[in-house]
Amino acid sequence: MISKVKNHEILSTLIEDTCCENDVCVTFDNEVLPSSYVIIKVDKFYNSLNIAERPASIDCLIIRKCNKSGYGLTLVELKNIDNSRGFETSNIKEKFETTLYDFIKTKFRNPLDIDYSDVKLFFVSNKEIYRRDIGLKMEVLINLRFKFNDKNLMISPKMPNPTIKNCY
Repeated sequence: MISKVKNHEILSTLIEDTCCENDVCVTFDNEVLPSSYVIIKVDKFYNSLNIAERPASIDCLIIRKCNKSGYGLTLVELKNIDNSRGFETSNIKEKFETTLYDFIKTKFRNPLDIDYSDVKLFFVSNKEIYRRDIGLKMEVLINLRFKFNDKNLMISPKMPNPTIKNCY
């Protein structure tokens, strides 16, 4: 799977070494070898399209080989929230929907649409996730549900630099 992505005509151009934006990042556990995962910048793909209405998309799609068998998928939206603007929950919802249902299920069905052993959705922001001013929006986010390959998924809010661990 990792080599299919790395050798794919379009996906190979979207691969990055890190999942970072505006000093908000994810890290990898030391046990997760760089050769066992690939980071695809989904927004780089959609930003390259010459279309009038560009769909919102997440920052990183991470595929990692699980220790025993199969693959794990982690979708990551990175958000540097300034106090004046914050974020819109409808926009975040659209980003995950675009990635799950258009990017994976339609545009890159082969090779991305497989039965993943482990699927996680991360919303990583630089603000304390339980602060009162963003608490209600965070509540709405964590109550969103996405149906993907017979799995019910929900968004996990994280502080900067959450660690991607091995899947089994």
